Amino acid sequence: MKVLILSSTDDKHAQKVNEILLSMKVGVDFLKLNDLIETADITFEIGTGNPVCSFAKPDKDFDLHAYSSIWYRRPGAVRAPHFFEPWIGKMVESEARSAVDGIFRSLNCLWVNAPANNLACADKLWQLQMAQKMGFTIPETLVTNKPHLVREFFDRCSGQVIYKLMGEQTNLAIPANENPRGVSTLPLRHEDLPHLEQVSLSPHMFQRCVQKAYDIRVTVVGSEVFGTRIDSQSGRGKVDWRHDYSVAIEAFSLPKEISDQCLLLTKRLGLNYGAIDLILTEEGQYIFLEINCGGQYMWIEVRTQQPISLAVARLLAGSIDPLVN
Repeated sequence: MKVLILSSTDDKHAQKVNEILLSMKVGVDFLKLNDLIETADITFEIGTGNPVCSFAKPDKDFDLHAYSSIWYRRPGAVRAPHFFEPWIGKMVESEARSAVDGIFRSLNCLWVNAPANNLACADKLWQLQMAQKMGFTIPETLVTNKPHLVREFFDRCSGQVIYKLMGEQTNLAIPANENPRGVSTLPLRHEDLPHLEQVSLSPHMFQRCVQKAYDIRVTVVGSEVFGTRIDSQSGRGKVDWRHDYSVAIEAFSLPKEISDQCLLLTKRLGLNYGAIDLILTEEGQYIFLEINCGGQYMWIEVRTQQPISLAVARLLAGSIDPLVN
């Protein structure tokens, strides 16, 4: 058995899973996509009677048919080298991405997760619709570029409204020298209302702000579920818990109904791994916020001692049932 980890060997998650797989006598290779065009020979044959599917780098050949599972951890991006004419670089990059995407789709192996499914899952509006179909309660949500509808929504929610980005890649458009780089979940305040005309520039996403008792992170690894309770309301991250990791973070046993819903949603989204954010209200109700198909989990493992890396390794090694084959 061989496993391919599409990530850097410097990634702490990949390092830990690699160590576990090696202790299980499973062969592991690492590959990054960043320098694939410049440093690797790509060969794919179909319909020729000679099924070849390989990336060959100067120091190693990767026969992609040889891997029983692939962890699409943090693979980097296919990038073209610099060309004098920028449009040539864009063409080269586009063709290379198409080749790599097509090759990956052709592989008959276990994916954690398949790239195309990761891409689809990044659609937060689709997530919300799917979660509601799976039986989750979701926040009232408005997406619009009409300022007057935002004002009406604000009044209907008695001023309890938050704003969040819809696109996973949107933060990457913000210059690296901006502080902070990225936009967290933010409250829409009364003093923001005079500036709502900015909403007309692009659709924006607003949600009713749900009063929390705790934030709940659910990490799904194949058929295993790990619940984590974050005491966000005791620190600086009342709206967005990511602002304060100093609060109490502990392993948490989910009700079976919620655990089953998390498994079903992850499966319906075509994933074998997902990091789900829920709210637990004072009344004991669970509210779905979103699912991140590549969410970090090492901070949970360190704080709670939950064996998530072991579960990832076992999934890749075939000793945990996958949700999607």
